[in-house]
This record gives sequence, C-alpha cells and structure tokens, in this order.
Amino acid sequence: MEDDCVVLVERHAILAELTTLLEDSAQGNGRVAVLSGGIASGKTAVLRQFEECARQAGASLLRSSGAPNERTLRFGVIEQLFLGVPAIPETSAVLASLSESNRFDSDPSSADRDEERLAREICVRLLDLSRTRPLVITVDDHQFTDSASVRVLTYLQHRIASSPIMLLLSRRVDEPSRLVPQPLREPHTRCFAVAPLSLSGVEQFLSQRTSPADAARLAPWCHDLTGGNPLLLHGILDDIAANAGAAASGVGNPQAGDSFARAVLACLHRGGSHLVDTARALAVLSEFVTPSLLARFLDLRSSKVSGTLRALEVAGLTDGYRFRHAGTRKIVLDELSAEERAALNLRAAELLHQDGAAPSDIVGYLLAAGEAEEPWAVDVLQAAADHAVVYAEQVLALGDVEEAVRYLEFASQACGDERQRAALTSRLAWVQWLINPAAASRHHGPLQAALDKGLLGDREAMRLVRSLVWHGRELEAAQALDCVGGRADDTGQVDAYERELTQKWVTWCSPEVMARKDRAGVLTPPPLGRTPRTSGTDMRGGRAPGTAAALEGAERILQGARVLETPVAAVACALHELLVAEKTERAKYWCDELLRKAERYRATTWRAVLLDCRAAISLRLGDLADAERYARTALSLLSVQSWGVVIGSPLSHLVQATTMMGKLDEAAQHIDRAVPPAMVNTRYQLRYLTARGHFYLATDRPHAALVDFQAVGDLAVKWNLDDPATVAWRGDMAQALARIGRTDRARELIDAQLVLIGSGLARARGISLGILASLSDVKQRLAMLGEAADLLQEGGDRYQLARTFAELEQVWQIFGELERARLIRRRALQLAKRCEATWLYDRLSTNRDPLMSATPTREEPENMALLSEAEKRVATLAALGRTNREIGRRLHITVSTVEQHLTRVYRKLNIKRRTDLPVVMPVDIADTA
Repeated sequence: MEDDCVVLVERHAILAELTTLLEDSAQGNGRVAVLSGGIASGKTAVLRQFEECARQAGASLLRSSGAPNERTLRFGVIEQLFLGVPAIPETSAVLASLSESNRFDSDPSSADRDEERLAREICVRLLDLSRTRPLVITVDDHQFTDSASVRVLTYLQHRIASSPIMLLLSRRVDEPSRLVPQPLREPHTRCFAVAPLSLSGVEQFLSQRTSPADAARLAPWCHDLTGGNPLLLHGILDDIAANAGAAASGVGNPQAGDSFARAVLACLHRGGSHLVDTARALAVLSEFVTPSLLARFLDLRSSKVSGTLRALEVAGLTDGYRFRHAGTRKIVLDELSAEERAALNLRAAELLHQDGAAPSDIVGYLLAAGEAEEPWAVDVLQAAADHAVVYAEQVLALGDVEEAVRYLEFASQACGDERQRAALTSRLAWVQWLINPAAASRHHGPLQAALDKGLLGDREAMRLVRSLVWHGRELEAAQALDCVGGRADDTGQVDAYERELTQKWVTWCSPEVMARKDRAGVLTPPPLGRTPRTSGTDMRGGRAPGTAAALEGAERILQGARVLETPVAAVACALHELLVAEKTERAKYWCDELLRKAERYRATTWRAVLLDCRAAISLRLGDLADAERYARTALSLLSVQSWGVVIGSPLSHLVQATTMMGKLDEAAQHIDRAVPPAMVNTRYQLRYLTARGHFYLATDRPHAALVDFQAVGDLAVKWNLDDPATVAWRGDMAQALARIGRTDRARELIDAQLVLIGSGLARARGISLGILASLSDVKQRLAMLGEAADLLQEGGDRYQLARTFAELEQVWQIFGELERARLIRRRALQLAKRCEATWLYDRLSTNRDPLMSATPTREEPENMALLSEAEKRVATLAALGRTNREIGRRLHITVSTVEQHLTRVYRKLNIKRRTDLPVVMPVDIADTA
C-alpha cells in the first residue's frame, strides 16, 4: 500500500507482538488477536502489514472484511475466506455447502439447526487446512460480521488452542464485538489498542513528506486539528503539498483545504449513518447542543448517542460537543442538500422552542429553514421582531452582511405590526444597500407607501431620499422630501444630523432636487458646518480653498465613520471636501483607512465608492496607473444597476486615467459604455462630460470637446456649482478654443478662472497658469511656467508637473539654454515614466533637438562660490524639479532643513523661485538625481 510506511508510525510495537503470536501459533499454539481503534486509526494498515509478514513466513492466508450492508448475508464473511484460496477438495466442499445454505428451511428452528451444523462442518474444514502448514485468518471490521459467520468464528476460537492457527480480528472501538465475549478472555487471546498518534508521532508522520523543520513547526497545529487521525493527517499533507509556496514561507500554518474536507467526510461515512447523523446534528445545533437535546434531535437513546460521540472524538473530529476545527462544521453542513439543511434547522428550532429558548436564539434556525408555517414558528418570529435590529447589528459586527439581510427580510415578512414592519424594511434596505444597491431598490415602493402613511421616522425617510437620488429617481425623492416637511420623528426631535448628510448628498448628486427644496425649507441645516456658497466665488478677492469649519467637519466625519452606520455618501463628500482644499495626502490617508474597514466587513458598496474616491485622489497626485486600477476595480464590484447614476464617477475617472496614459483605444471603449439616462441631471454628468471632452482633445476633435466643456459650464452655472476647484470648465474651454484659433476668448476665460481661484489653491492655480502660458508669447511664458512648476510641486500633481516641465524644456531651448533644457527634459521624462503617461514620455523621447545631444559645458557662475556644499546639493535637486520632501529623502535631511537651505540660496543668488536656479551644479548630484 502506498502510504503504509507512513500510516504505521507508532505501530511497530503492535506488529512485533503480532509476529511473536504468529511464531507461537506456528508451533501448534493457536492464537487469537483483536485490534481495536477509532475510525481511520490505521487498524487496516496494521492488519495488511501483518498479512504480508504471514505470507513471508510461509503461512496459508485466508482474509475477509465485514461491511455494514452485508450483515444479513448468511456466511458472507466465511465465503470470502474460501474464495481467496486455491480450489482444493476441502474448499470446494465448503463452498458447495455455503451455496446450499441459501436454501435452508424457512422454519426458524429448522434453519437454526442447519446453520449450526454447517458452522461446525466449516470449522472442521478450517482445522483440516492447518494440518499441512500454519493457517492465518484475518477479518477486518469484524463488528459488521453476519451472525452465521460469527458462529463459525466462535466455534473456531474454542478449538484452535492446540492448532497452528492464528485468528486476527479488527474492530471499531465504539462497536461491541459480536463474538462470544468469553473466548476473548482466554489466555491464548490478546487485544491491542490502535491509539491515535501522539504529538511526536504526528511529527514523525509529517517528516515522511515534509522537511524535518516544517514537521517540527507544523506538528502541534496538525495534532490539534486531527487528534492524531492518520487519514485526516493525509488530507492535511495533501493540502500542504498543493500549497507548497505557503508552506515554504515558514510563516504561520497552512490552510485546511479540499483534501482535508474529503478526509473528514470519508471518516464520517466509514462510521456509518449514525455517525454522519450525529455529526450533522452537532453542526446544526452548534453552541446550543446538550446531551439530552442531541438525543431528542436524533431520536436515539442517550447511551447510543454517547457511543457515537466517543467514536467522533476518538476519530479526531470532535472534542466533547465541539468540532476540533471550525472548518469541519462547514464541511459537514456543505454536504447537505438545501432540503436536508432546511429540515434539520426547522427541527432544531422546534426543539429549542419546546425547551423554552429565547426567540432571538430560535429565529436564526427559522431563517435558515426558510419557512415558518407552524403556529409556534409564527409566534417566535413575531416575538423576535422586537429584537430583529439588535440581532442584525450583532451579525453585522461579525462582518456577515448577507446573514443580516436574510434575517431582516424574514423578520419583516413575519412582523404583524405595520409600523414595526416599516422600520424593519427600512433597516433591511439600508443593510442590503451595503452589498447590492440594486436589490435594495426593490424596497422603494413599500417604503414610499409607509412614508405617505407617516410610518417612517426622520432617519428612515432621509435614507429613502438618498437611495432614490442614488438611483436617479429625482421626482420621487422630491415627493419624499415633501412628505417629510418639517415634521419630527418618533422621539419628538428632527434628526438634524441625518438631514445635514442628506442635504450634502442631494446637493452633491442631484442639484436640481436641492434647488427645488431650498425654498420649501425642507433641508435647512448647512452641511458639515459650512455655510453654503451662492457662487463659490469672490470676484474682488478670489476664492478660499475651504473654510476651517468645512475641513474640521470633514475630518470629524472621517474620524467617526463607521462602515455599518455612517452613510458612505457622507464619507465621499468629506473626502471631496479635502480634495477641494487640496489636502490630497490627508484624503489618501483616510480613504485607505476606511477601505481596510470596508474590506473587513465585506461591505461591497462601501468598497466600490471608496475605490472610486481613491481613483480621484490618484488622479490628483498624477498616479495614473493607480487611478486606472482603482476605477476599474470599483466598476467591477457593482453592476450597472447597482451603481445607479453614480456610475458616472468611476467611469469618468477611468476615461481620464486611460486618456492621460495615452490608452486612447481603451478610453474610447469606456466612453461607448451605456450610462443611465437619469445621470444627465446629476453632478456626475459634469465629470463625465469633462472626461469625454479631454478625450476629444487628445484625439484631435477640439470642436466636440468645446461642446462638452460648454455644456459643463452651462450646467455648473445653472446648478450654482461654478467652483473652479472642482469644475474648472473655463480652463478646459480655453484649451479647446486655443486649438481652433480663438485665443482671445481663451485668454478671457483663463484670466477669469485665475481670478476665481485666487492664491489659495496651488494645484488649481498651477494648472491654470500653464494654460495661460500656452496662450502667451514666449517672453511671458517662461515666468508663468516657472511659477506653475513651483505651484504644482507644492500641489503634488506629478502628471501636470511633467507636462509643465515639458513646456519649460521647449522654452529654454528657444532661449538657447540647452543645459537647462536638457536637465528639465530629463526630469520631465522621469515624471512621465513614473506617471505612466506613455504619450508624453514618447513625445519627449522622440522629439529631441539635435543640439540637445551636444556635450554641455559646466561653467559655474561667479556667485555660486557663495553657496556651501550643502546648499549646492539642495539647489541642484531643486533645479531638477525635485520636491522638498524628495530632496530631504535623497540627502537624508528634514524638510525644514531643505526649506532653510533654499531660502539662503535664493538670497545669495538674488533669485525668487526654483526655476531661476542655475543648472550648473555638482556633477555627483546632477547625474544621479
């Protein structure tokens, strides 16, 4: 047998004693040996190994096995013995007699006399076979031996004391021997216990197929998992082999997989139907199992159940009433059909109800059963409805959103109180929205009807409004807001926080609904502690990037955000607030933190929205590949129906990222995707048109781009969203107008945008200055691009900085500053490569001026001598476009030290900004920067 050498760990002492008994029997001293052990403990392997020893010793071997389904087959085990030996007169006579036994008289007393006669005759034939050479008879699983064969073996035990015969039987420890007990206590009889492997035995077992180091490391875990059962250990070893990489890492324990599952089921089914049924009962009853409840569940005597429990424990599957491995419970349950599982759960619920268990303990079983037709079940569900939300919250806290959905759905259907049912349905829709907004939308009708009847509280009503807006049902959202009006909820107070979040979301997603409701006073509290702007602009002094109160409110929401409670819309708006204020790194930190929480709770919708926000953040940082990956993943998590009108956001980000990377064919495919018609009335239409307009510019269709950008501007003004920090439509239009020769109009627009931005937003102002530079003459362009580069470095947008450096490189070439142009080009290439902006990298690589290949001269200006070596190094890296943070990392100094060095450099060289820095610097820094 392939694995015998492995299975026989810690079995050599038994084999040695069996060999001694064989030698004794060969001398005419008959011996009987019984092997007892748990299921799959290795009894059969020991028996087979002994049979091989007997053959090698020259003994005749007769072998057979008992089987549960052959217990009624008269002389079935004895017939197996004789079928395995050559056709000699003795065996032929026995087989003929066995054939005759099938025609015994139907009269019980006569049949018993005939059976006894034949049993004695067979016993004589066996004794005759031992006259020529020693005889070994083995019966595996003899607890399943038929009664007629038991009679033969019993007679034989009484007669072999002086015969060269050895009888070896194996049996399960939980099954009583069907042989007459008295002969088993005779001096010529020995019993051996085939025990589970010890911890050291498990280590030795593992070392047969793994390294000694891995065997020593994994042995404690494997012993706890299997209880030393060799079959289960084989399953674990197969799983380890299938995941060799994880095992080779030497970190942690491997995972029990499919092979272990098959081994578990094999153990159970070897034990028979009682063992399987008991294991299933333990899996279903779980923490509620007690000895009496288990016996009633199985409809068996307690003594019978105790024996089966002992068999499960000896087999290494359980420890008391619990499975050793948590995954074993799932393995047992997964084997059940849907009908079997439902029946078992319903029986568990009924028995627990009879025992007076709390409704909250029973309702989970009714939920799993999927039915509650009996009167007692209806009573349980109605009683549990009072605790439904609490139970759902407990399940949610464990990250099982699907279970919470099933529970709330079942409870709401069984609830008899109309108001309570409305509250349960509202909570169900809210929880379901976490994983599948499309499925949650089917509750809109019942919830709207409940709202019309005044059955929903303020919080439930506001959640309904947000869901309606998410799916583009603006008219129904407006009607829901009409129903809310200024009324109070059940506590007598309006939930101001819910209204605040709803105002923010509705304003953000569907400005037209908000505009209609402003005058009605339905949503009056200002969002996030921020006074709503009428235009987002101040024509006299520019625009502040975001009030301290707004940023403080955003941070407060993000710090207190709970995946299962806080509306993700509020989180998205708070992250947007940080992006508007150009607190990009802060937004990145919070987004990553909340993504980890969402993954832990398996809240799919949260993950999708946060990944979309992460794509927006990556675009702001110029991390185009990350932006593409995040947006693509976000789109894959939810269906088009579940995304609703919000699909415009990740789709726009994906179009932007692929366009900026130069993947224009992919961008075209994304633009061709169908979007919900209702999206045209939402802010996401602005994002989508902006992304599509830039795609048109990249594919040399400026007139089409101009149409999209003009539409964005019209809607932004109409919806009171004319804020260049978020919708920079003037700059976009200026680029399109410049492409068709309308530079005067383009300059008017970009000048207006710069006024609106003011001086507070570095990135937005830097991009706008870059656009203005492209519309200006070359003398003005240099200063504008220099300032733009400084601002974009401060704003952290690597993509826009790469484009600005590319423009600066061309200007320096025009001025004949080839050394400076060469270094600026190199920095632009580095940034373009890092951003994966392939089109820009290719343009910079292929459009080189021949003069750029000339060997540059390194003539140091006179005032360079005023700089210390440390200042020269900092100035060199700054001239190459490195940010202060990058310079600090490169030179292993703090950002504050970098700033101090630059301040002294500017003063000594009499310059104002980085782009004025001379590029003739120390070679060791310039060439490795």
